Amino acid sequence: MSWSGAGDHVRLQARHRVRRFVGALRPVGPSPEDLDWAGTLLSDREAELLAAMAPADQAHVLRVARSVDTATIDPGSGLLDERDWMLPAALLHDVGKSVAPLPVVGRAVVTVVLWIGGDRWATGRTERAGWVGASARYASYPELGATLLRSAGSDERVVAWAREHHLPPGRWTVPDAAGEVLAGADDRD
Repeated sequence: MSWSGAGDHVRLQARHRVRRFVGALRPVGPSPEDLDWAGTLLSDREAELLAAMAPADQAHVLRVARSVDTATIDPGSGLLDERDWMLPAALLHDVGKSVAPLPVVGRAVVTVVLWIGGDRWATGRTERAGWVGASARYASYPELGATLLRSAGSDERVVAWAREHHLPPGRWTVPDAAGEVLAGADDRD
């Protein structure tokens, strides 16, 4: 599974998860200004993927991207040249959730099951209908998102971040410094 399959590989990020859970109970979509800004950073096909996300997920990824945009970056780190893919990566890291429509409580249950290492139940069930299929797709959303982004012609680093954003740093294929900025922004929201 794409959350890298088992509890010791998946970062639970308890504070992040609680904030997201509480925030999702009273979902607020993004502002038109934020959506306009995102549109300047994405290809037309990527913008369509962002538009397909739930409003609460759109608002989250926009906050993450704004945080990446305003992050203090050491000019000697080389990251200033990486922003052309880092901002789309921030905006699209959760795009796979758009094919896994689950209510807030369902997402929370799947996340806890994955964290304790119960990812095997999702294997081979992503095509099923109903709650089981939606749960299996949610469990696989990083990989599903990577597939959507690859089909949209996204930069391979954007594709990689969608697939790897729940993995520990040693398992990232994106540059570590970029991953740290992206993960830090995601964890803070």
